[in-house]
Amino acid sequence: MQNLWEDLTSDTSGQFIGLGLAILLLVIVWFVGRAVIRGVVMGIEKGTPLDGRARRAMRKAKIKVAEPDTMELRLEGERRRQRANTIGRVLNSTLAVVLVTIGVTTVLSMVGVPVGPLMASAGVVGVALGFGAQSLVKDVLSGVFMLLEDQYGVGDVVNLGEATGSVEEVGLRCTRLRSLDGTVWYVPNGEITRVGNMTRMWSRALVEVRFAYDTDIEAAREAMIDAVKAAQQGHKKVAASILGEPEVAGIESLEYNAVMLRLLVQTNPATQWDVQREVRHEMRRIFAERGIELAVPGEAMVVDSHGPKRLLHDSARPAGDEQPVDQDGRPLPPANDADDE
Repeated sequence: MQNLWEDLTSDTSGQFIGLGLAILLLVIVWFVGRAVIRGVVMGIEKGTPLDGRARRAMRKAKIKVAEPDTMELRLEGERRRQRANTIGRVLNSTLAVVLVTIGVTTVLSMVGVPVGPLMASAGVVGVALGFGAQSLVKDVLSGVFMLLEDQYGVGDVVNLGEATGSVEEVGLRCTRLRSLDGTVWYVPNGEITRVGNMTRMWSRALVEVRFAYDTDIEAAREAMIDAVKAAQQGHKKVAASILGEPEVAGIESLEYNAVMLRLLVQTNPATQWDVQREVRHEMRRIFAERGIELAVPGEAMVVDSHGPKRLLHDSARPAGDEQPVDQDGRPLPPANDADDE
């Protein structure tokens, strides 16, 4: 009896010692893992510092370098902070689930509970939950990969298919956008099939102008380029936003009533719309000064002020085949030769 008691006591003490060592090992792994995750998060949040050589290379490539205490730098810092916090939450949750699972299975195996059937049951429950919450799992996985790839961040103007706007928040399950009219869109990450980032690294101002067929194309091209130069000289903000020389390659398309030219200007991120507005304003002035005429749409109504009744006709009709109408747009009856006689 004494030998049996000694064996039982030794087995119990050995189990308690093994359990204590397992718990101690899990605690050590928890603190080490948290420290590693904290270092990764801080590295992502601070970003890579730019030395003098990197700044000179970026300036030579005409890439804008954000200076301290600017809106661009604050938006970039907020973007990195949100990305780092989201990745940190995912890593901490993953570490906690793994350690808790290992600890529970270790304790159950030490006290003599069969772990195999429990693991099989947990696998069945996990599969059932996976089928029931597959949309949520899809959103979370898509959000993780999107954050790791850094497809967009806070302050970027993106096109997500159904919604377009400025990114206000990047979450693990959904992305929050604010459109131009102020509407706030919540887009689940699993529903995003494509991302168009309009403000990554640099942007491009694009202005398309349609001229009449008898317009001197070279004169029109020079006028478009001169409009960009005038906008640069008249507005310091536009001059600071433009990164490269304006480009008008040539005739982009021949339409039935117009010849289209396209102006391209490389700009800083999110400044292409301001540049386009000022360039259009200068184009209108220069075209008027130089007598360069734009194409008239084929369905435009032209007012005939020479006739006694201000007849209107469609400019797309052949000459001599106009249908006269009155002031309210109703067609006038055809002239009767017999009544004239």
